[in-house]
Amino acid sequence: MGDVHYINRAGRRIKVETLDTGALPKRRRHGRFVQVPEPWLEIRLPALTLAARWLAVVLLWLSFRHHGHAFTCPNLKRYGISRFQKQRALAELERAGLIVMQRAPRRSPKIKIA
Repeated sequence: MGDVHYINRAGRRIKVETLDTGALPKRRRHGRFVQVPEPWLEIRLPALTLAARWLAVVLLWLSFRHHGHAFTCPNLKRYGISRFQKQRALAELERAGLIVMQRAPRRSPKIKIA
């Protein structure tokens, strides 16, 4: 248990025991967000298809998670993007100049946000 000590209140001696509750649990952040550059919003994203826009936002998030370094683009099923949509949208984003890709046979492409 904890330490026992006494305090005096209004002329009375009161026994106080401190409890050891352990470390507090860490608070997890539930809300995740992505910051989109303003030039992308005004000029580049409106010209893209809906799948390419969504992929651009996902790639911005992944780039943030990799501290701006190049990263491999994994399967994106959890974001609702099939592998065929991913291939078409990556090509579209590369043509628009938003990303730079390094392709290798039978590997996921390495992506770098331009």
